[in-house]
Amino acid sequence: MAQRLALRQLLSLTPRMLPPQGQRTFPGPLAPPAPPAPHGRAFGTTAGCRSTFNVQDGSDFQDRVVNNPKPVVVDFHAQWCGPCKILGPRLEKMVAKQEGKVLMAKVDIDDHTDLAIEYEV
Repeated sequence: MAQRLALRQLLSLTPRMLPPQGQRTFPGPLAPPAPPAPHGRAFGTTAGCRSTFNVQDGSDFQDRVVNNPKPVVVDFHAQWCGPCKILGPRLEKMVAKQEGKVLMAKVDIDDHTDLAIEYEV
């Protein structure tokens, strides 16, 4: 309830009323986000990020998954799929524990319907 009230208060503020960057407006867990990295984007460098990749198209899938000498776990998922949101991070964690011995390809079935149909997902 307190979070809803704080969110309403925050959304009711106009841009002129917003506090300066880095200053807290509400006590508790509603702290402002961390300032962006100097180059404008933050990138992770964990082993999980290096062993997990998003498939861009059919030829990318062929090159990085089918023709890969290492075993590749393929996660066919969708943004609207509740079970996918639960299973995806767990798969990524398990693949990261393999320290590069196994890779993980993520295929969004809304963007790559042809691959989902081809592999009968």
